[in-house]
Amino acid sequence: MEELSPIPDPEPYQGVNAEQPSTDLPAFRYILFPRKGGWSAFPYPDIAALMVAEGPVYYVSSLERSEEMPANITVITLPEAEKLLQESRTVAVVAHPYWLTATASLHPELCIVLLPEPVGEEAESPLWESCISRLVGIADLVGTTSETRYMKLVFQGVRAIWLNGEDSSPAGVMQMDDLEVPLRDYELLFLHALRQTLSGVQDTVTKLQCSVRADFYRQLRSKAGAHETISFLLAAYEYVLEDYRAAASLKEAFSHAVLNGRNDCVSSHYRFLSAIHARAGEIENALQVYGISAGNEQERHHYEQLCRWLEAGEEQLVRAELLRLNDDYGNALRILDELGGETARHWKFRIFQETGRVEDALDLVHAVDIQDSPSRQDYRQLSGLALALRGDRHGAVRQFLETALEDEDALARIVEMELLDQAVQQLLGEVP
Repeated sequence: MEELSPIPDPEPYQGVNAEQPSTDLPAFRYILFPRKGGWSAFPYPDIAALMVAEGPVYYVSSLERSEEMPANITVITLPEAEKLLQESRTVAVVAHPYWLTATASLHPELCIVLLPEPVGEEAESPLWESCISRLVGIADLVGTTSETRYMKLVFQGVRAIWLNGEDSSPAGVMQMDDLEVPLRDYELLFLHALRQTLSGVQDTVTKLQCSVRADFYRQLRSKAGAHETISFLLAAYEYVLEDYRAAASLKEAFSHAVLNGRNDCVSSHYRFLSAIHARAGEIENALQVYGISAGNEQERHHYEQLCRWLEAGEEQLVRAELLRLNDDYGNALRILDELGGETARHWKFRIFQETGRVEDALDLVHAVDIQDSPSRQDYRQLSGLALALRGDRHGAVRQFLETALEDEDALARIVEMELLDQAVQQLLGEVP
């Protein structure tokens, strides 16, 4: 059995009262925007405890302090939070997607998102996913307990941490004053990711956690044998790590999906082989796989278009598009950035739209792009979303109303703004 990849210890924390050089900057402070239900409903108390060790932590609520809330967390009102976020070295920590416009409009210096699992009707609400998408689009670091969500974020190129794990034994310690606090692997990784985010240094934690997860599934496979789900997840992590074994793991997963009678396994499993080939630069093989997996008229038409691009020598454009079709937005964007040019700009715009990066998408729009009526409609709607995130409610409503003259669906955006206002009142505890 292979050993798990070692997790490095973070630099020892000296405590807020430790003697520090006069040139040291003050600690970051953290403003927690919670979910409904008070401290007992806060989804990540262990992560909040790590933040307390790093700097002052504030909890936004209209409710009185509850007895179970840690004494070292300060309860503040939303107006007080708004004032604090205007100061430097203050981080917004968003633990519910319905805080989207309320927090984005404050323009925090840094935004950390701790995604909760949906409760009750939240799981069925289209507002839930659309808010998560746009919230992730402005986040500097995202944490989630869902491994499926985590993998999606990694493929998007988001700095993300999976806040879960099977191993409850300590993976390291954090020094706090005279105490050594044991940390689980995901807590230690989050602490590394947090410090890297605050320091503005390159992300090294995502690949480290993916390596840990790949080792876990490799060990699981060695015990349980080849398995549709285990082998597929192993292939996904190996793909992220550019491990040559990804193709073999995926083919194994696909074979078992076929044996299990999965009708959709060509698109759900086999197609991913096109991303593995594309990432390795094997464009013809990648395109051939995608062609086999094209199951409807639209996909076959797209395959033919990609064949024409390849014949025209546009290998990197085909490569980027095959990665996008497999939800690998992060690597697709890197290729498009290197390519440059008008076609790359248009495909980057599409990726930004699909991943909720509203401002990035808007920055790519040129006057020539909005000459016809449908394009102008899309532009107005995108502008409305951007204005709402900036806190310009009047401007956002105007854009949506102008769009609604030709597309009544735009009125749903105004309704969404109202729903989020009501949701914030609930999150604050002002209404049931």
